[in-house]
Amino acid sequence: MYEVFFGLTRRPFLAAPRVDCYFPAPSIENGRKALIRCIQRGEGIAVVMGPSGTGKTLLCELVAESFRNQLQVVTLSSGRTGNRRALLQGILHGLGKPYRGMDEGELRLALVDHLTQPASSPRALLLLVDEAHTLPLRCMDELRMLTNVAAEGQPRTRLVLVGNSVLEERLASPKLDSLSQRVVVRCYLEALTQAETEGYIQAHLAWAGGQATELFSSEACQAVYKATNGVARLINQVCDHAMMLAFVSGQRRIDEARIQEAWADLQQLPTPWNGEENGSAAPKPSTEAIEFGTLEEEGDGAPALSGGKVESEGSGEGAAPATRRETPPPTPSHPAAQIDRIQHLLGHLEDDFRPAGTIRPEVEIVLDNPVDLLNEPFDEEERVEDRCGAQSASGAAGVSGLAASQQDRGVRASERSGPATLPLRPRFPADKLESGEPELVVEDDYDLFERPQPHPVVPVRKHQYGQLFTRLRHG
Repeated sequence: MYEVFFGLTRRPFLAAPRVDCYFPAPSIENGRKALIRCIQRGEGIAVVMGPSGTGKTLLCELVAESFRNQLQVVTLSSGRTGNRRALLQGILHGLGKPYRGMDEGELRLALVDHLTQPASSPRALLLLVDEAHTLPLRCMDELRMLTNVAAEGQPRTRLVLVGNSVLEERLASPKLDSLSQRVVVRCYLEALTQAETEGYIQAHLAWAGGQATELFSSEACQAVYKATNGVARLINQVCDHAMMLAFVSGQRRIDEARIQEAWADLQQLPTPWNGEENGSAAPKPSTEAIEFGTLEEEGDGAPALSGGKVESEGSGEGAAPATRRETPPPTPSHPAAQIDRIQHLLGHLEDDFRPAGTIRPEVEIVLDNPVDLLNEPFDEEERVEDRCGAQSASGAAGVSGLAASQQDRGVRASERSGPATLPLRPRFPADKLESGEPELVVEDDYDLFERPQPHPVVPVRKHQYGQLFTRLRHG
């Protein structure tokens, strides 16, 4: 949009990284060289770590472009590797091999078969895993097992893991000890310095066909570094937006104010330099100084206190006025006089001191008209009745009444049923029955019958409730 206005052939600051506009900053350039050496020699696993926006993805594309004609290059992102089956499918898809309709075991066998046949695939596999810190542990262990595949003494898989600082913590897990032992190169990417930021802006403008000194002033480059802290992704965003704002306003040179406007527009937050330029320094709070003098060496080597003042100093509008300024007389040489003078100064301080309030207990409990519970009078005496005797008497009467009622029921039952089929043998002689003298005989025949034995009660624990209910249910 603004390329013609600034005399450029292309857009200089892009959102996605490009290999042809690579700026060789020291940290990323050292990492690129270390990765190339490790991959060429097949030394082992390489790890690239760095904060967001420092060029990790660009480094992956640089390495992939360097080995495009020597190895089979496959680049994976964590979005396609949620499990081991998806990981194997992603690798086979990158190799152009069938990956649909197969389970995990078939996918693994197909990949190993492809890697172990130099006749069909003479080139080894270069596997670049971006955002590797989001991989599950099983997927990372699957990648480790792929590095074990070898043919003719050479590893058939060269692995590069790329992620942020969380990746280093994942590799420190005891579950990934076997993978950590295979890591031979660790590259750490950092943000750009102020000088590197200015060189980065100039390199991108030159790649787009423009003159950096004519488009960006030195103050603008410093403002870019101050706003972005040297993060390459943020540098691209701020510079691109600043050029867009300059194009809209018809300004052909980017200055510091335009960078500030672009940063405030992108972040929707106050810029870091607002507090320094838009307002004056805040007034310092008033301070109170109490000075008693300086220590001076006397002739006998003992320190002596000389000079002294008690004052209150402050600056600004709300500064408190000086409360007292007193210059004591010259310091005497006798120690007792020095003690008196110090006590005299402290006495003035005690007069001026007023406590903020009286210290009281946080909780105060007041009891009105306390009552002695032991000597409290009772309104009515408690009556105690002997219910044991009454129950025993009523129990005896109940037993005799029960026997009489049972006899009456037997007589009524015999009257209703008619003559007995079998005569009962009388228990007493006939002469006694015919004499006419009534006689009541109560026999206790309960001992003739076997009394039911009560079942012992067995204590049941909490975990035996289920077994108890099962036994009760089945009888």
